Amino acid sequence: MRRRLEDIGLLISLLIGVLLTYYLVASGIVSTSAGNTYLARTYLVNVPYIYSPYTSRSPEVVTSVIWDQRGFDTYFETSVLFIAIMGLLYVAGARIEGGSASPIATVIPRVIVKIIFPVIIVVSVSVAIHGHLTPGGGFQGGSIFAVAPYMFLLIFGWKALEEKGFKSKVLIFLRSLAVTLIALTGSIILILGFVKGVDASLFQNQPKPPYSPIGYPAWFQLPWDGIFLFSGSLMILNLLEFTAVSTGFTLALAIIDSITGGRE
Repeated sequence: MRRRLEDIGLLISLLIGVLLTYYLVASGIVSTSAGNTYLARTYLVNVPYIYSPYTSRSPEVVTSVIWDQRGFDTYFETSVLFIAIMGLLYVAGARIEGGSASPIATVIPRVIVKIIFPVIIVVSVSVAIHGHLTPGGGFQGGSIFAVAPYMFLLIFGWKALEEKGFKSKVLIFLRSLAVTLIALTGSIILILGFVKGVDASLFQNQPKPPYSPIGYPAWFQLPWDGIFLFSGSLMILNLLEFTAVSTGFTLALAIIDSITGGRE
């Protein structure tokens, strides 16, 4: 009965949300005119255009805006997740005691998890590395990555996962290092600007002429007459965010498994 009431309440809430949105748009309180989308259109046009002063030298507009135009905000989001996981560790007694191997897992899930485990990791790394070129990035790649150790944890237990190198102290160290390096990467151009006596900003990627003429290089010139595009700081930040998110989510899932006794 309680479950049914919760479902009815959720349905009513969704219906109210849809009707309210329709009313706001139909009444003109919320407008979809071009004037309200000026900022979005400005970024969509200028960020991927390499000759624009606002360019991030990346065809992936979302990643560019997240780490370049609003990188300061993104760093605080990463920090909030970091603090939340540290708090969860504190509440859990700062240690993880995951359950042993699942007593009901047959040979089928055991074999499947062993096969899928490396595949998920490879896919997650690819999503993170190519986040400045195609939809994806560090957060998405890290979220995908965390699925692999959690499946392994559920089937084989925490001790078996530790033998794979997923020790809690290592995960905490890597996450702390990644968050620190994100802050350092975002500060380098600001520090260089201070040293050179020119204007610069936190998490600035490319030069923003004429007021901020310095920035990260956008590519490497390859020996075989080609270029390797890494879009300044975008690829670096994506890989660091991938490390922070993958280790953080793995820790969080392991802690939840430990608190619940490893099994429901």
